[in-house]
Amino acid sequence: MEEAAAFPSLAVFVAYLRGSGWTLEDDDGRTTLWRPVRSDMETMMRIVLPARQEVRDYAERADEALRTLAYVERRLPQEVSADMSFGGADNVSVRLTPDAPAGEAPLFLAHSAISALRNYVVASATALDADYLVLPPRRPQRAESYAAQTRISTQPGSFVLSLALPLVDAYTEGATASAAGQESLLDVPPRPFGRKVTSRMLAAAQRARRLAEEVGEGDKPLSAFGQLGQASPNATELEALSLLGGPDHDVYQIRFSQSPLAPGSHEPTRLKITPGQQRILGEAADFLRTKQPRAGITVSGLVVRLFRERKYGKGEVVIQGVDDDTGETRRFRVELDESDYNLAVQAHKTGLEVTATGDLDVRGTRRSLRRLTCFSVLPALGDD
Repeated sequence: MEEAAAFPSLAVFVAYLRGSGWTLEDDDGRTTLWRPVRSDMETMMRIVLPARQEVRDYAERADEALRTLAYVERRLPQEVSADMSFGGADNVSVRLTPDAPAGEAPLFLAHSAISALRNYVVASATALDADYLVLPPRRPQRAESYAAQTRISTQPGSFVLSLALPLVDAYTEGATASAAGQESLLDVPPRPFGRKVTSRMLAAAQRARRLAEEVGEGDKPLSAFGQLGQASPNATELEALSLLGGPDHDVYQIRFSQSPLAPGSHEPTRLKITPGQQRILGEAADFLRTKQPRAGITVSGLVVRLFRERKYGKGEVVIQGVDDDTGETRRFRVELDESDYNLAVQAHKTGLEVTATGDLDVRGTRRSLRRLTCFSVLPALGDD
């Protein structure tokens, strides 16, 4: 039974079969016979499971069932198994091509790829609610939490990193975390958060690759990445796709496969990202970060210049300080309404620092904060 423990339990198998479109065709008390409901070329496929998990050949039967499911779903047995253990999980895997024996990779390459995968997940999860080409430096807690729920593993091959992304995240109302060895699958909602994330990851990768190909062939300028549209990849997604091949931009393949437990799943999609495309994606990320406004940037520092055309009304100030995006000291122009401008005047007179939060707009060497959401004077040390 130790060998059988390596496979999903019988209850999980049965719940998965029902949830993924299989129906019970026969039960003779010793075994159960399952067939797919849909009418296509797989209608002749059948899965046989023992009626009880305690039978001696359970591991053999479970292995055969996994392989049959993998064939029908065009997925790997490991992906199907992860889908079951998570109670529903999509998969994103990256096949790297290092100059190393099969199954091995230099540490710097593996570290780069794993870090890039995490940033990719967080950026795509953030993009669901933040329609920016350059994301705010503070990521939503839900995006960070979702990335923490994913699991990474390796698969046989040159060097394959496989990421299992749960369909139901911890923020879903009424959801409970699933674990390996669970006795039942989670109820998957019609449009689970995890499916939205993996669909965004796929759409962003497809558009990024297509734009990189067009830029590489001279059909479009690099600035095409700055045109906001449906599934336009943000700078963090572009950087992640650029870094998955490691510092040397080795060619890699990225594969997206979706769980049948959520409606609207598609067959696996594989994309090949060349070294030249990776370099263009990296350049595009840099281009967006230097040319596009950045939302939610906070600057703290001293008011070094004040300007107002009239005695009353709004005015412009220059803050010399550090922004929380880069940590570098620069000067930022900020337009304030009358009340905030008066606060800035007092801060300038008393030498107190101020803090301002808004969208950073960079034009040449000029940096401005627009659409302010917060402006305040920081108390002096020792003040209550």
